[in-house]
Amino acid sequence: MKFQLRYFAVGIVFALLLGLYSCFSAVNKSTLVVAIASSLTDVMAEVRTEFQAQYPDISIQFNTAASGTLQRQIEQRAPIDIFASAALEPIQSLVQKDFISPESIRIFAQNQLVLIQTKDSKPRLKTLTDLGVNDVQKIAMGNPKTVPAGKYTANLLEKYPQLYQQLQKGQKIVFAENVRQVLTYVQNQAVVAGFVYRTDILQQSDLEIIESFPEALTAPIVYAIAPIKASPSPTQAQLFIDFVLGEQGQIILQRYGFLSPKD
Repeated sequence: MKFQLRYFAVGIVFALLLGLYSCFSAVNKSTLVVAIASSLTDVMAEVRTEFQAQYPDISIQFNTAASGTLQRQIEQRAPIDIFASAALEPIQSLVQKDFISPESIRIFAQNQLVLIQTKDSKPRLKTLTDLGVNDVQKIAMGNPKTVPAGKYTANLLEKYPQLYQQLQKGQKIVFAENVRQVLTYVQNQAVVAGFVYRTDILQQSDLEIIESFPEALTAPIVYAIAPIKASPSPTQAQLFIDFVLGEQGQIILQRYGFLSPKD
């Protein structure tokens, strides 16, 4: 009987210790909210998996939207620890408003703008200037006011003022809230063609690239990352940024079609 009572008491003590350890672990586990541009959705999911395998005490939650939308959320003091933008401008704007330190900004990837359509979409396009034909009813691009891909597209179309004016006058442009929405419009054939990043169609067998555009026509497409000054977890935030910039993070990015910032 005494042995049973002693065994029971040991069991209770062990259970209490286990409960205390679990509580202690939960309290000490950090959660980082990382605001990421929509075009980073797939690649960052794998980055998170590998990062959390290496740092199990740090949990990563993503807030995904167009870079301009994320910028406004940060300005409204949303609880965000890190901002990964598809352009430098939103981050530079946050520097001017003292949400980000200029010395903390890092370029971690590059991309390329492409014009795409589905393989069975009609009319068939061969070059950018084919958008001007009468048979093309609608094309999709990101809203230049909030979507970096839209701004890069506007930069491109401004190099072809007659075509741009024709598209605007004919009300043929459908503005999307992010590149993923452009991709959906094209796949559903709600539009004849759309402008997205090369990385967006890497795994899309139903789509094809009509034309790729050099940075001389679009401006360099760079991805920047930086911690938010108000983050309560600056050390953990820097660990995540260092992982993205490090060898393992860069290998993952390149596997998804992103270019190294050194390229």
